[in-house]
Amino acid sequence: MTAFMPVTLRFCDNKTMLVGSVAEAATALRHQWPDKTAPGYLEAARLVRLAVEGTCCPRPAFEAFREAARQQGILVAKPRSRAHEWLDAAASP
Repeated sequence: MTAFMPVTLRFCDNKTMLVGSVAEAATALRHQWPDKTAPGYLEAARLVRLAVEGTCCPRPAFEAFREAARQQGILVAKPRSRAHEWLDAAASP
């Protein structure tokens, strides 16, 4: 089981990877990204490294990772499932 809702990335070499933990995010950061000098990438790499070392909370590190992937256009958008829609409807007042 993953620590976070998994995200799918499509790297520059057209390979995909499902990422659901900071350990997997650390591996994904070593793949081919469009710009490894971008501020968002560098911040995500820093936070993920700290989370793997145990000196940063995993959630902000994973969120920074997901945002860096979104900014670079490698985050694969998945349509929301009907189950998500049902849960959202049940949770709303």
